[in-house]
Amino acid sequence: MKKLLVVFLVLLCSGCSLITRTIYIPHGQAVRLRQEVKNVKVWVKTKDGEIAEGKITLPEGWYCLPSDD
Repeated sequence: MKKLLVVFLVLLCSGCSLITRTIYIPHGQAVRLRQEVKNVKVWVKTKDGEIAEGKITLPEGWYCLPSDD
């Protein structure tokens, strides 16, 4: 029993959390992707300035933020 308690305390102190944290991001703030996201449905502007549907793979590290349009 003592060994289990010691292992649990070591994991807790080393930053290995068993609890998932949720962080609130205020509206309008940018977020950075932690991993690649495939086949994301997006709206894009054509050469004529019209909005069209599209799909794209967003690479890790890209920033996403809401548009004012």
